[in-house]
Amino acid sequence: MRTGTDLAAVEDVLEGITAHGERYLSRVFTPRERADAGDDPERLAARFAGKEAVLKLLRPDRSDAVPLTDVAVVHDAVGAPVVELTGRAAELAEAIGCDTIAVSLSHERGLAVATAVALTDR
Repeated sequence: MRTGTDLAAVEDVLEGITAHGERYLSRVFTPRERADAGDDPERLAARFAGKEAVLKLLRPDRSDAVPLTDVAVVHDAVGAPVVELTGRAAELAEAIGCDTIAVSLSHERGLAVATAVALTDR
């Protein structure tokens, strides 16, 4: 079993949006994440924490650049958060025998937290 947890400040996400606008948003979040979150900074911060939690679970090498958009935290049909991996993140998951990553998100009082959990073959 592998786990990852992350805490993100809503203020940091808001500062990224304010300073860099669309460039920041498109570099960090997928179009579906943005649509699911309605570009709300609290919800985006929760997704950012989710992405970081997943990357901690995947444990890439320090030299391994994994774009944040390779990890998407989106809603399923009933509104629960699910993880979708593409590109390098999907390759890392496959290398450790990880089919599914569960994620839990929460945000309150300017902070967002996420925990990711997965069973792996290795």
